[in-house]
Amino acid sequence: MSLPSREDADHEALCRRCGVSCHVAIPLGRRAIVVPGLHCRFLARDGDMHFGCSVYADRYRVAPWCHPADAAAPLGYLAVDCPYGVYPGVGKVQLSDTDLRRAWPDLLTRMLQWGLPVFIDRAALLGEIARRSGDDFVLEPWPRDPDRLRLVRQGTRRP
Repeated sequence: MSLPSREDADHEALCRRCGVSCHVAIPLGRRAIVVPGLHCRFLARDGDMHFGCSVYADRYRVAPWCHPADAAAPLGYLAVDCPYGVYPGVGKVQLSDTDLRRAWPDLLTRMLQWGLPVFIDRAALLGEIARRSGDDFVLEPWPRDPDRLRLVRQGTRRP
């Protein structure tokens, strides 16, 4: 099964503007977990909690890591329940706040071990990590891989 051309207006109208496809997911068990704040630097949020791309018209040139929905779906880059998803059960999962709190130590450990792509919104991620962990972190270049960043703990915040 294939999706309609991404130029088709009806195809574009399927998007819920949830922002999940623009978030980097961290594998945890058999699921790819969306981490709040860990998203493309071009992801923008509007006032009613919908997301959009700040460079949408030019995204494939400005953000070469971006994929059209028809290419992203089989790779698991869309939300598991995305209207574009023609691969049932394949995709990223957003956890409830309670489940995210439980999973946070494992997600943070994986980010520390594996590093992060350079295209992320660094301030958004560092803010989210500080809020959730109470620790200060910085992002540094990953040794020998110009496409990755290393997350490094700088210290614990005091209330």
